[in-house]
Amino acid sequence: MYDVVIIGGSFAGLATAMQLRGHRVLLIDQRPIGSHQMSTCGIPLPTVQAVGTESAILESHDAFVLHTAGRTIRFALRIPYVTFDYRAFCRAMLAQTDAEVWVTKATGWGDGLVQTARGPVETRFVVDAAGWHSVRRHSAAPAAAQVTGYGMETELPIRPPGGPGLHFYYEHNIIRNGYAWLFPCGASTRIGLCTFDKDVRLGPILDAFLARFGLECGPTHGGVMSTAWREPVTDAVFRVGDAAGQCLPMTAEGIRTAIYGGIHCGQALAAALAGAITPDAARARYRAQVHSLASYHYRLLKMQQAIAWAPEWLRAATGWVAARPAMTDWLMDHYLGNTGWVVPAATTAAPAPPLGAAQLGHPA
Repeated sequence: MYDVVIIGGSFAGLATAMQLRGHRVLLIDQRPIGSHQMSTCGIPLPTVQAVGTESAILESHDAFVLHTAGRTIRFALRIPYVTFDYRAFCRAMLAQTDAEVWVTKATGWGDGLVQTARGPVETRFVVDAAGWHSVRRHSAAPAAAQVTGYGMETELPIRPPGGPGLHFYYEHNIIRNGYAWLFPCGASTRIGLCTFDKDVRLGPILDAFLARFGLECGPTHGGVMSTAWREPVTDAVFRVGDAAGQCLPMTAEGIRTAIYGGIHCGQALAAALAGAITPDAARARYRAQVHSLASYHYRLLKMQQAIAWAPEWLRAATGWVAARPAMTDWLMDHYLGNTGWVVPAATTAAPAPPLGAAQLGHPA
């Protein structure tokens, strides 16, 4: 009998487990923790600091660089974003939990029982942090209606052709409803693209984008970006991260929101396990916290659709206005503040997570 069984051992599941120290927690994933990178791994520096994973940082970036309509527009960032090593980040989070880890497959859950390839497990609470795979398997709606973005990325041992900063290419001749990117990460650069359209073959488009810089594709990773909003609690199961469609439209940023959701899910569960609130109250608390972000999520979806069909000259003109320092600061504060902002309580209205002392080293 476990207090909590968490299905999925990436950002959302680990953030949930970090709030549950002192309780009996089982973390289930089909692969060893930190072994299966799917994202480009970039988030604001304060989010890294909030979960004590600074040791995983590869490079810090003080600017976004927009490429569109033949223009290059630089946005100076007051709060830097960082790129990081996925394995080191996950292992540093895991080191701050008391969770038991099973490398196995969860085949079903509900009614206090989780079925796995190793046999059934009893638990008081179930957290579904299994990512977009969960959305496809367990939603009553068709899979196509539940997933709205797709990404592919390669990592090459070069410095970025465009110089420092996180580079975004919004060009119709690359991809219309989406964008390409170059993200420096220390001795290498992550180069990829995403689309919010169905039935787009990303491989040939990525090859063509790389060819612009005289590069060839290496090993790739990626997958579905689950931006379609989904109820965070269904059938008494807590859903976090991509399992609840918490990846953001327009930007496809999902790591920060997964960590934010995991922290609040774990806090609600910890309160219930301590007897401070009832299980139903814990579900209501987590549901209310997630729903507080829903309206902005919807607005980002509308902005994504507008950008897809906007002419490039209009994108460039809008970017030029938005790149003014005061405007950039306002836009970033608004964006971060409305999409789950994990920083110390002194600098934000969001509550600081009770993480305890950060263990930054990697476990053996």
